[in-house]
Amino acid sequence: MKKAFIGSLIGVAIVIALDSFARVIISIYMGLNYPMISYGEFPGIIWPMLLTFIGGFTVFFGAMFTLTYGRKKRLVALLTLLTFIILIRYGQIYLLTGLESLFYPITTLVLSLGAILLAWQLTDPNKKSAEEITHDEEDFDNNQHGYHEPEGN
Repeated sequence: MKKAFIGSLIGVAIVIALDSFARVIISIYMGLNYPMISYGEFPGIIWPMLLTFIGGFTVFFGAMFTLTYGRKKRLVALLTLLTFIILIRYGQIYLLTGLESLFYPITTLVLSLGAILLAWQLTDPNKKSAEEITHDEEDFDNNQHGYHEPEGN
């Protein structure tokens, strides 16, 4: 359980670091002051949309790390990471309420939740790989080969 909690904290750190890095790079490129959580300070529609998608991708990377690092207690790791991500994204929405449109932060929240769900599905240990499925089908075909052949006349 400790490993799942530490993994979720590292996953959140990954999310914050990558989000901040993307904002710094875009701010330097655009020659703007560094807007920590704002989307409205970026000109046009491309940069806020790019930050929104980056927000979803960073959560995917953080969730993949969390779910692989805390694989013994996947559910605890998932719930802890989910709680932290919801708190981060809700805090962003709360701070932007009344200052600018909430479309981008709410979209980032939805993409973040979808990224966590996708990471959960991809790290499922019970899911068989394509190679295992092919091998199982070949075994089945080999075992069934002689059972349904008609008797010779």
